[in-house]
Amino acid sequence: MRRQKSVLIGDLLRELIPNESTLGRGLLSARIKSAYLQAVGSSAAAATMNVSFRDGTLRCRISSSVYRMHLTSNKDEILKAVNSILGTEEVKTLIFT
Repeated sequence: MRRQKSVLIGDLLRELIPNESTLGRGLLSARIKSAYLQAVGSSAAAATMNVSFRDGTLRCRISSSVYRMHLTSNKDEILKAVNSILGTEEVKTLIFT
């Protein structure tokens, strides 16, 4: 038996579950959190205590003031990297607290 066209499960879920649904928003938030952690690297990710996404705004609570200043100074690059990883312009604003 030959395989038909194979599809990644993540792509299939994005097609089947609309972003407007509760489940779709939850999956989108998880993808954004993962993209953020990947974009900032392991040391800054370890200093990140909480990541939340709502209405185009990504809020990140940082445990260290040194990391918070470093991330704030590189906010534009991080924002571009997150959206690049996602493949869409979902994140409009990035706030570090």
